[in-house]
Amino acid sequence: METPRQTAGFTLLEVIVALLVFTEGALALAASSAVVAQSMATNALHERAARIALSRIAVVKSQCGIAASGSESVQHIESVWSVARAAGSRLTVTESVSYASPRGARTQTYRTTVWCPN
Repeated sequence: METPRQTAGFTLLEVIVALLVFTEGALALAASSAVVAQSMATNALHERAARIALSRIAVVKSQCGIAASGSESVQHIESVWSVARAAGSRLTVTESVSYASPRGARTQTYRTTVWCPN
């Protein structure tokens, strides 16, 4: 009596299903990486704007006696600051940075009080 031979390998249907599952996973990975890349670019823009604002506040603090309001544009980011002299040797500094992001124009405002040495 002959025994049936065992054949090794996969059927065509198994190969097609495996390719379908692999393709779906690859497409999901590509779509999520595009979202992550856009998010990273937006966060880099936010960080650059914050760095510009904090740098301007540090400059105003170092020039405490002669600090004045003003504006400038750095790397496509518009920076506007105002200096108000308060009672005593204090300055109130308000810094606004505006920039274009993928979701439209954005503005961040920072406000701090600086104590000047006498």
